[in-house]
Amino acid sequence: MKIFKISLSLLILLLILQSCSKDENTPGTDLNAVAFTADVHVKTSTLPQNILDYITDNYSGLTIIKAEIEDNQNFEITLSDDSELIFDSQGNFLGEDIDENDDFGDEDVDVSELPENIIDFVNQYYPGVAIEEAELENNGNYEIELENDVELIFDTNGNFLGQAHDENEDEQGDHDEDIDPANLPQAILDYISENYPDNTIIEAEIEEDGSFEVTLNNGVELEFDADGIFLNAEDGNGEDEDN
Repeated sequence: MKIFKISLSLLILLLILQSCSKDENTPGTDLNAVAFTADVHVKTSTLPQNILDYITDNYSGLTIIKAEIEDNQNFEITLSDDSELIFDSQGNFLGEDIDENDDFGDEDVDVSELPENIIDFVNQYYPGVAIEEAELENNGNYEIELENDVELIFDTNGNFLGQAHDENEDEQGDHDEDIDPANLPQAILDYISENYPDNTIIEAEIEEDGSFEVTLNNGVELEFDADGIFLNAEDGNGEDEDN
């Protein structure tokens, strides 16, 4: 009887250890996991020309703040007035994404409406870091952006899938700041007026080192130093542009 009790105790202890081991390796607790299901950022200069033309013709005076390819291959373009325009994979305009209408699947979600396990996950693994933005994607996943720029992906039930990984955004860097073209140095505006008189600025950014990157509505990307001196020009395919 004594041997039976000892064996039973050992069995219970073994089960407890196995349970702990499973908990430690439960999918979703690996913060280094990578989720490739997030929207992919794209450079404005590489957008299909018909998208640039449509924005130039119909949203005069506005610039592009963000361009993404969604998991359904649609383009989502965010303008400087926060409008979100949706184009198909060929660059054909589909409509303006208004969250209240849920026309194109992606929907902004109030933090208070997120599944409780997502809130618990963020509080546990990112204590003191607020959720800056939350979206319910058209594939049913939640994309959560924290105030420290970390993006987390959860499935429709709130289970952690991994951090959003976007190689394109890594290459572009995440410290560029969009600015109003009117606030560019006069030397830059003069250069564009002289060399590209038939084009308009569709995106303007100041980079971390103080230099400027300006994209025109023909897909040409111009680089200037912090003093507004011209450095380089590339077309939408990354090839040098002759002036």
